[in-house]
Amino acid sequence: MATRRLPTLSALRAFEAAARLGSFSRAADELHVTHAAISHQVRRLEEELELSLFHRTGRAVELTDTGRRLLPVLTAAFDQIAEVWQQIQGSEGGPLTVSVEPSFAARWLVVRLGKFYRAHPDIQLRLMPSGELTEFDREDVDIGIRYGLGGWGDVVAEKLFEATEYPVCAPTLLDPARPVLKPEDLQAYPLLHEETMGHWLNWLKEAGVEEPGWAARGPLFIEASLALQAAAAGQGVALANDALAMADLAEGRLIRLFDIGVPDEEAYWLVYPERSVRKPKVLAFRNWLREEAGLPPEPIRILKENARPRGRKPGSGHP
Repeated sequence: MATRRLPTLSALRAFEAAARLGSFSRAADELHVTHAAISHQVRRLEEELELSLFHRTGRAVELTDTGRRLLPVLTAAFDQIAEVWQQIQGSEGGPLTVSVEPSFAARWLVVRLGKFYRAHPDIQLRLMPSGELTEFDREDVDIGIRYGLGGWGDVVAEKLFEATEYPVCAPTLLDPARPVLKPEDLQAYPLLHEETMGHWLNWLKEAGVEEPGWAARGPLFIEASLALQAAAAGQGVALANDALAMADLAEGRLIRLFDIGVPDEEAYWLVYPERSVRKPKVLAFRNWLREEAGLPPEPIRILKENARPRGRKPGSGHP
C-alpha cells in the first residue's frame, strides 16, 4: 500500500475555515488562534502545493480555482470526522451536558431529575444554567432548554410548553383595606418585573386595563425565579406561568390573582443539533423530557419557525 502523503492538519484546518467563512479573521476566531497564525498556515499550504489558494485583494479573500476544488473535499472530511468523534464520545460515556434556562431549571427541571436518574442510572447529567444562546459547534453542550419564540437556525426545536401568564403573590401581602377585585386594583401594590416592564404592561392591556402606564414601576429581576422568590417573600405581585409557579401555588407560598391568563407568544423549547440526538444518552434525555412535559412520543424532526428568542434579534444565534 502506497504511503499516504498529506499536508499538516493545522494547515488544512486553517485553509478550510478561512475559505468557508470568507475571512482570515473569522477563521482565527473559530479556531481560537491569531489572524497571523491563519495567514502563516495558509501560506505554508500554498508553498507545499506551489499554487495559490486565494486571490488577495486588500482585506477581502477570494478562492482561486485550486482553492474552490479543495474546499468542499476538506469541509466534508472535517464534518465526517467531527460527527464520528461525537458519536464515539456519546457511546463511550462522559456526562450528558444540558444547557437550560435558569428559572426553568430551578423551578421545574431539578425537582423531576430523580425520575431520570432512576430510569437511567448509567447516565451522568451535568446541568449548565444559562440564559445565553448556546453555540453547539463551539461549546461542550449536548442539548438545551430555552424560553423564546423558536427559530434558532440549524437546530432541532421541539416545543415543550406554551406559557400563559397570570399575577401571583404571597397570601400575606393582601390587605383587606386594599382589596384586589379587578386588575386595576393592582395599582395599590408593588409590581415585580422580569427583565422588562413590558410583560406587566402587556398583561394589563390584555386584561382590559386602559392606559396602564402606572405599571412601569417596581424592581426589575434578571430571572423569573428571582421575581417569584420575591413575590413569595411578600415583596409584591409577579407574573407567573404554570411551569414556574406550580410548586409554590400547590404549597400555598403563592396564590393566583384572577382567572385571567394571557398567553405568551414565547414558549419553552427543547433544542439540539440534529447530529447530537444520535447519541443514546441525548435521545434518552429527550424522550424522558417529552414524557415529563406530557408530550407523546415523536420521531426526530426539525421545526421551521420564523421567530426569535426573548430579547434577541433574528440571526443572533441559537440556544
